[in-house]
Amino acid sequence: MNTLKTVAYAAALVCSATVALAQIDILPVTFTCDNDVPLEIAYFNAQDGSSAAAMIVDNQLVTLRQAQSGSGIRYESEGGVGTYVLRSKGWDATVSFLATDADAASEQVILENCVSR
Repeated sequence: MNTLKTVAYAAALVCSATVALAQIDILPVTFTCDNDVPLEIAYFNAQDGSSAAAMIVDNQLVTLRQAQSGSGIRYESEGGVGTYVLRSKGWDATVSFLATDADAASEQVILENCVSR
């Protein structure tokens, strides 16, 4: 099974049980980041307007929920040893990590200049 299918399948398992899978649009997107690093993301958009995403970063599956954003979209992971943040606007994306008990100034960019076209 390829990576994107694995991401989509695993994330579908963690989606809210209150929403039937038939009511969720799944959008797989592959970004190419700096140094030609691929970033595969599966977006899950429910008819009620809620959204989630899943990606593989640091060799682990990261599930994310949509968070408030001033411009573009923002997804954040929950739990774990820190928070992964996916920001996207148009065809561009960035992934960063904020360690638990850290301030916003210590947020580290993991993948940047990611483009999907």
